[in-house]
Amino acid sequence: MKMPPRFAKQMLATIAAMPLLVMEASAAERAITQAIQPSEIALGESARLTITAAGDATTPIAPPVIPGLEFVAVGQSSQIESIDGRTSSTSSVVYQVTPQRVGIYTIPGMSAGSLPQVLRVLPDARDGTVNNSASPALPAALTRGAVGGATRLTADGAAFVRLRLPKHQLYVGESIPVDIQVGMREGLVASLNGLPLMNGDAFTLNKLSARPDRTDQLIGGRPFTVLTWHSELVAVKPGSLSLRIETPLTVRMQSTEPTPQDGRDDSAPGNMLNDPFFQGFFGGTTEKDVTVASAPAAFTVLALPTQDRPPGFNGAVGTFKISSELSAPTGIAGDPLTLRLHVTGAGNFDRVNSAMLGEVDSWKTYAPTARFTPVDNAGFEGEKTFEQPVIASQPGTQTLPGIAFSFFDPDARRYETLHTPALSVAVAGAMGGPPAIARPRVSATTAAPIVALPRAGLGADHRVNEAGVSSLRPPYFQLRYLSIPSGLTLAFAGAWLWLRRREQGQHDRDALELATRTTATLLSQMDRAAAAGDAQLFFIAARSIVQRTLAAAWHLPVEKLTLDAIRLRLGAAAQDILRLFALADEAAFSGCALRTMDSQRWRQLVHRLIAEGIAS
Repeated sequence: MKMPPRFAKQMLATIAAMPLLVMEASAAERAITQAIQPSEIALGESARLTITAAGDATTPIAPPVIPGLEFVAVGQSSQIESIDGRTSSTSSVVYQVTPQRVGIYTIPGMSAGSLPQVLRVLPDARDGTVNNSASPALPAALTRGAVGGATRLTADGAAFVRLRLPKHQLYVGESIPVDIQVGMREGLVASLNGLPLMNGDAFTLNKLSARPDRTDQLIGGRPFTVLTWHSELVAVKPGSLSLRIETPLTVRMQSTEPTPQDGRDDSAPGNMLNDPFFQGFFGGTTEKDVTVASAPAAFTVLALPTQDRPPGFNGAVGTFKISSELSAPTGIAGDPLTLRLHVTGAGNFDRVNSAMLGEVDSWKTYAPTARFTPVDNAGFEGEKTFEQPVIASQPGTQTLPGIAFSFFDPDARRYETLHTPALSVAVAGAMGGPPAIARPRVSATTAAPIVALPRAGLGADHRVNEAGVSSLRPPYFQLRYLSIPSGLTLAFAGAWLWLRRREQGQHDRDALELATRTTATLLSQMDRAAAAGDAQLFFIAARSIVQRTLAAAWHLPVEKLTLDAIRLRLGAAAQDILRLFALADEAAFSGCALRTMDSQRWRQLVHRLIAEGIAS
């Protein structure tokens, strides 16, 4: 008798699922205890559930499936003891428990005699509720203040994208660390087709960490491979905003429709056969490119206060400390020294700037340079060092004044201005200089008298010329001789000015011709990139054209064209240009295709700027 194909598949799937059923049955017979700490938290915080089982330490301990709670494995340990010849073993798994909504959750006991655990979730402390319970310490991979966001699985349960954020209220320009997690279920995800991308123009995302962290986690009782990238998120405008992260994946899908479940529990042995993981063994599958998005993360972004804003504030937002030093405590007049300013702390170091020292008496100062040394993967914490060459012009004890640095502290909600102490330097005279010559002072009382010598016996040095002269002024100082060199000087100066103007005109024409050729080349690159769908080359070329056009219209070097200058000159008309620059920064590390972006709009913007120019 021939067995129907569908019945044969169910039989094979049941045989394949038998080891899992046996494993669950054996786990039920084990003595399992559990404890959760703390038992009361606020929404947005996490608790720690420790499950300890006696017996076979190799059998995994899965947490219960409770709607509204998410369990992420963060640690595991096992212990074997031998007492009087009897060997016993225990194993423990620590789960991070993150609630998705306010309420009281009961975690049932996992074995006979195991007491249930109750977790009380209060509203967020920002809403006025104070929570004094401290969250337990988590392993290093899950620290830095970030808490897990909502996990939104795809319809087939194959993948998810999740944001981990330390808070949801911040200031414009404030930088916060962010973890982007992409979870993939083995056997259902064929490939990861690109880096996670940000969907929205209200934030900027720094370059993702070069290599993501890789961990294995249980989500809803199912194993997932989770990739975690560390980055830094900065808000660029105020308001009530939201953010999503999207990731392109290739998933394996069943080529035939699954059997309807009729509302039955998917974890039951009979309905387990409809799981895509088992259907992949017995039914045909096909691969499909999809974009997996995270659950929207809501933010409240506040504008920086204008009251009490110090005049030296350059946009730095964070918590910082400063110190200064000189490369040497002594120096020699005319020799350079290096003045260093160290800014350490946590925040948006891209906006940490300092002009160092300007004009200082007895010192010659030069433009400073800066370098940043991060201490974490996202660049949120670190040290920025400014170095400025200074040269003492006079010997003696010289003093360099202190340096002021202003920033906004988002935790204290106020502006801070720090000052470094003044530095004194012992400056010696220049080595190898000409020695000072003491000139004798001759006074009227000590001058030697003029003694008249007798004429007898002395001959004249020159023959006496009997012809007289009307002036004792030398001939080369007389007017008839001075007119000749003056005329030659004026002729030379006129010729030099004519040649200079001619050379400058030729230089301007060459510069204009070079700028025209460069713009034409960039336009050609932009059009080719649009045709090829190369987002990175397209936006880099477009941004370069806009920068050159603005710099030429405003008579500024390209390197002096900052985002603040564009906002100040153009006002509301700068939104499209700033959006273009933000897309160029994202495309530089995203590797995304151009098919999802409106390239025609940006091509029209670039051509309009070239045709019309920008008024200063």
